[in-house]
Amino acid sequence: MQANNKVPVDIHKTLEDNFKSIKEQGMNEICNFMLSSLRDQDLPQHIRLQYLYNVHQINQKMSLIELCNNQLELNIQGQDLDQLLNQIDTSLIPSCEYLRPIPQILTPQWEEISPQIVHQPIWDYNINPFLFRFFLAQAQSTKLTPQDQQMILTLYKSEYKIDIIQFNNLVEHNPQLVSDIITKLHQSGINVHEYLDYLIQIKVTIQTLELVNQLTKNITLPDQFLNMFITRCIVTCEEVKQNQQQLTRQVRLVSVFIKTLIKQKTFNPKKIYVELQGFCLEFSSIQEATQLFKAIKNAVQEQ
Repeated sequence: MQANNKVPVDIHKTLEDNFKSIKEQGMNEICNFMLSSLRDQDLPQHIRLQYLYNVHQINQKMSLIELCNNQLELNIQGQDLDQLLNQIDTSLIPSCEYLRPIPQILTPQWEEISPQIVHQPIWDYNINPFLFRFFLAQAQSTKLTPQDQQMILTLYKSEYKIDIIQFNNLVEHNPQLVSDIITKLHQSGINVHEYLDYLIQIKVTIQTLELVNQLTKNITLPDQFLNMFITRCIVTCEEVKQNQQQLTRQVRLVSVFIKTLIKQKTFNPKKIYVELQGFCLEFSSIQEATQLFKAIKNAVQEQ
């Protein structure tokens, strides 16, 4: 900063007023110099802090002489900054809020905690319901890969409930996954009657028959469930009589399904023999129904 050679003197003002104007202009120039110095990254930090403090004090309308005992005027005349800083009254430093030391951040020492304190978790982080729901939504619309099915099976917990609509969609697209879930719950000792009731209520399709057939291989299904489910299959065939092609296909599927259960000895046809006999006689024109009738007779005679 260099001093201004031209002093703004107004001949219409008194000497005292001119002195005030000159002093105010000098203070503004000094303040601007210090502000510009604050942007100088090469200046030492303690010098920049002192400048910041001085600008703050000037802004409080303090006298320049009271501020730094003429040290900034000496600096303007070319005195070395380091010498000036050594002459600054140290009593001003504690009052500057910018020179407060940075508080120390303590790192907790967990090993000092008494081993008698046992913290019980309030959430099982192994359970990820959001990820499970994401895969579950995919399983209701597309056929999943074996890896994705295994992921859902791993994430599935007994706390997660699947409603009948979700269950129906899962059966249609991923019957093997539903079979694995029910098997997992049953092996864990959890009652799966709710999902078995869903099987009786939803539409009988090839996927539904495949699911029940798979379940009979994994767990022991209640006789009451099998009797109700097979009765439901028979009723389904009677509901599609208007479409002969669909009726024939449905009768074949149901006949092969029941015959397979009888062959595996997981179903006793004697308990609903009358319904099965009527079904086979009604659709005797279809080869699979005739074969089922023979299987039923042989199974009853063996008993």
